[in-house]
Amino acid sequence: MRRFILLIAGALIVLAYFGWQSEPGSETSTVNSEPAGRAPAAEAPVPVTEIDRPAEDFSGEDGEPDAQAHEILADIRNAWECYKAPNCSLGEDQDPRAEYFEAGERIATGMRALIEQHRTYRIDDVELANAAHEVLKYDSGRARAAAIEALDEIPPADEHLDALVTTLDQHHDEKLFELALPQLQHYAAAGHRDEVDAFLQSNLRSGAHFPARTIARELEPFLTPDNVARYRELAKALPRDSRRAALMETLEAYENTR
Repeated sequence: MRRFILLIAGALIVLAYFGWQSEPGSETSTVNSEPAGRAPAAEAPVPVTEIDRPAEDFSGEDGEPDAQAHEILADIRNAWECYKAPNCSLGEDQDPRAEYFEAGERIATGMRALIEQHRTYRIDDVELANAAHEVLKYDSGRARAAAIEALDEIPPADEHLDALVTTLDQHHDEKLFELALPQLQHYAAAGHRDEVDAFLQSNLRSGAHFPARTIARELEPFLTPDNVARYRELAKALPRDSRRAALMETLEAYENTR
């Protein structure tokens, strides 16, 4: 009997021990626990957003624009905002230089789609001008070039001339000057000769060398009997470089036609 009682007591002790080991919250419990001193899991990285609408999607199979003007303008803005955002990509290649050119190309394509809509009377002068003024502020040569092309589609106005010369003064891009000079001829002929002459002379005198040389080479259509003397005086004051040589050659060609 005594042995039986001892066996029962031993069994109760064993059962009590295992019941304590499996109690929730026990130090030895491993369910859903973290090792002592382990740092919290790192937050998942912010996914990179990708704008995958190709530039050519602005036009349909027949070459006609297949997007409304507001959609095109939204795509233009999205492309530039995506380029500037750290967690957004315009394509598979996330190299900053490639992204910059991709953004410029998409914006330029969008602007040219708006030009086509203007030519087919789907948008008016004001809508095209507003888009061009906005895109002129984007820091992309390709985008600004397309905006200058857009301004050439609409009648001259003071605000367009201001936007044009401000862009050229701020961004000394020779190609932009080449695009803009024919438009400046229209402005000069439309009653803005003094403003245009002031802009051209300022850039010839103290502007960046290559845009100034472009002005000197393309100046003849701007010359008149009333302003040619001022350009001669300016040429004499310039350093003896290719800009001055080009200006002297243009002045001589003008005088030979008088």
